Amino acid sequence: MKRRIYIICLAAGLSIFSSACDDFLDVEPTNGIEMNEAITDARSAQRAIQGIYSAFQSDDYYGLSYLFYQDLYADNLGFNGTFTTHREVANRVINPSNLQIADTWTSIYAAIGRANWVIQSVQALGGLTTDEKSAFIAEAKFLRALAYFDLVKVFGGVPIVTVALTNPGDIQNQPRSTQEQVYAFIEQDLMEAEIGLEGTSNPSMPYFASDLAASALLARVYLQQGKWALAAQKATQVISSGKYSLATNFRDIFSSTGNTQNAGTSEVIFELAFSRDDQNALASSSAAPGTLGQRFNVTSGFFNVLTASQNAGDSRVEATAFFDAETNRRKIRKYNDVINNGDNVPILRLAEMYLIRAEANARLAAATAAPTQAVVDDINRIRRRAGLPAVSLATNAAALTEILAQRRIEFAFEGMRFMDLKRYNLTCQVLNFCPASGTSADNSYRNLWPIPLQQIETNPNLAPQNPGY
Repeated sequence: MKRRIYIICLAAGLSIFSSACDDFLDVEPTNGIEMNEAITDARSAQRAIQGIYSAFQSDDYYGLSYLFYQDLYADNLGFNGTFTTHREVANRVINPSNLQIADTWTSIYAAIGRANWVIQSVQALGGLTTDEKSAFIAEAKFLRALAYFDLVKVFGGVPIVTVALTNPGDIQNQPRSTQEQVYAFIEQDLMEAEIGLEGTSNPSMPYFASDLAASALLARVYLQQGKWALAAQKATQVISSGKYSLATNFRDIFSSTGNTQNAGTSEVIFELAFSRDDQNALASSSAAPGTLGQRFNVTSGFFNVLTASQNAGDSRVEATAFFDAETNRRKIRKYNDVINNGDNVPILRLAEMYLIRAEANARLAAATAAPTQAVVDDINRIRRRAGLPAVSLATNAAALTEILAQRRIEFAFEGMRFMDLKRYNLTCQVLNFCPASGTSADNSYRNLWPIPLQQIETNPNLAPQNPGY
């Protein structure tokens, strides 16, 4: 199997990704060079970078489980199958011995281990200019930061590993760092990625890390921590760059496969590229005809939200989900390459930057105060693109409610819902993750997943287990 990837072009002594590059490199195998091989030059370094991207494609990660679990563990997706591992996530009662959670943990650390290997190897490599080294290291740090963010938002504090991992299941007996330490590490990686990838953003090549992808991810990371001013600042930085624009047709965002970006949109800031050779399992598990495509299905509650009268005329509805009369199930339409399973997976989009900025600015003001016109304008940009009328909002509290409603539809099945409910402190109200009260048991521990039991048995320094498990 082969993946065509752009060679880094050098212009005026500056290492950049450029759409002007006409040269391509056919890399075999798909996941680049293996970690027991040596990185000896720019070509092998680029192939090693490709191996990091391939780790994110795993069916245990963005190829299926981790991505869908963010909606399955919330209230957008249900599961109709026999696998106990998926069923536990759908029921929001995860056993620490759940093998899928263990495989997801290992897959994320596999990506981290590959990133560490590239960083270590390139730092010690001769024959590259300072700018070349900086660009390779920055790309690896962006991807490492994304992986650590994916860990911390569901597991809480995790070990911060900065060395190459031959076996990603072995994290060398390192203890867990706190959530605050992990977030600080993520922020540092992304700030360094912004510098090392300066000038690389290119809307026609969203399947590579870039400086503005690092800025966009920083905006998300800051928002999740409640660092509202910094979140608004980074979102504005991406918006004001002028590099990206909202797609006129929402469906176009999800019409790209492999290294072919739909010409109708420059909204995607960063996405994972899949193809018929490098498949995911998204469409086959949620949109395919018959019973195969009903394993992950849209909940009746969310489908009712999509089809509610206030969303009449919303172009996102038809592009997001549909009712399959054959199986009597509500299925996903966002990922619909049921033949080749090659749908690309958007990770960062311009629409999110507008809603991050709106939310951050609304939270910076009093809840009962009227929102600024800038907050309302950012919300209405997303509504108008969807074909909905503009809204007037009396308070910042009302603005935050509208933002959450828009985020639920806009980013359905893109890995956002559980994170959003946690940030809004709604997991008690929506998911029943409530503290003990009277005769009610304490379910608040479910805001975090359990550390995989296999990992604790291998590395006792991971103990204690997350409370409640």
